[in-house]
Amino acid sequence: MLAVLGVTAYRAGFERPRAVLGAQPESIGRALTWVLPNPSGLNAHVQLPDLARSYGELRRA
Repeated sequence: MLAVLGVTAYRAGFERPRAVLGAQPESIGRALTWVLPNPSGLNAHVQLPDLARSYGELRRA
């Protein structure tokens, strides 16, 4: 599994301008790809419960 922190980074790095948080339809080799919110304090619109939920979804995948 590949987890990318930050949808903006994923959009730029993988040339997927419409990507959203969560599981991605593409895999890298055999690795499933997930985009998670960036935990940076500069990303203040994402609150701790949102981060916990997103990381929990990844853990259960």
